[in-house]
Amino acid sequence: MKTDLMNGTRKTAILLLSLDQSLASEVMGKLPREKMEQVALAIANADHVTREEQEAVLNEFKTAFVSRPLMQPAGPETARELLERTIDQANVGPIEQRLDEQLEAGPFAFLHNRHSDDVRRIIEQEHPQTIAVIAARLPANLASQVLAGFSPSQQAEIVGRLARLGPTDADVLAEIATLLQIRSSRKEVRVQGMDHAAEVLHESERTMSQAILNTLEQKDSNIAETIRDTLFSFQDLDNLNDETLETILKETAESPWTVALKGCSESLRQRVIKRLPTKVGDALKTEMKSIGPLRLSEITAGQQQIARAILILEANGHIELAAPKVNRIKANNRIVRTG
Repeated sequence: MKTDLMNGTRKTAILLLSLDQSLASEVMGKLPREKMEQVALAIANADHVTREEQEAVLNEFKTAFVSRPLMQPAGPETARELLERTIDQANVGPIEQRLDEQLEAGPFAFLHNRHSDDVRRIIEQEHPQTIAVIAARLPANLASQVLAGFSPSQQAEIVGRLARLGPTDADVLAEIATLLQIRSSRKEVRVQGMDHAAEVLHESERTMSQAILNTLEQKDSNIAETIRDTLFSFQDLDNLNDETLETILKETAESPWTVALKGCSESLRQRVIKRLPTKVGDALKTEMKSIGPLRLSEITAGQQQIARAILILEANGHIELAAPKVNRIKANNRIVRTG
């Protein structure tokens, strides 16, 4: 019997009867409910299927299958169509939005799930034009958080270049992204080692850990500085109680607070000023306005100097700090630094 004499429902029934039962049930489960009922009825009534009918249906199916392309056409539209067929309509929107963001990001998509501090560390040494190109490929909220880590003058420079951005060559984007991926993988390995070293020192007796850091300072000042930053960074001031903060301010009066506060959050800045005598706080605010924009390197150096002074105060027993950052935050079974 020729297949063109059979209706589609009977053809489907014969095809399913020719398959393994588990596979046939899986295929049948993909049919719309109405069509599924029609096919089930056809199977129930298919008492007299000849060998000729079965071969005709299988040959038609084989011809149709071979004539189709080997793969569905790839691309965003195919992905969206598959999502809409697979997921409830109410849940498709958020996934499609993330898909659009990832497509817009191109080779920079790997940055999207990173903490803003990590992204800033990876890109902060780049030229402002390169940073603007990268920022254009980040979600707006992440780009804003990354930008907050730069000095006001750098922020203005980057945003200005971002506003003037035109099309960027795809090969250039791929090259920048590759370099950032290499840099980020190196930083992750190093940061985890630094965190562990800091944790070991924190668990050591105070005089011993201070002696180790002092000796390490002479051999490799960069590593010593990074370990100190892991033990305690300027941003960790926000986690201290008021009494400890007041002690620190009294003991570090000669430290570069004016410079350090230029690069911190407004909430931390106001909290520090509030803990100072009124006249001292007012003078500090006036001085901060008068010095104008500063380089990020200047702000970082000032903050590191204060952080080091705080660690010395702790080593001498004048204050007590909380457990190191490496013990405070864990995510995805790996240590993550903050600040």
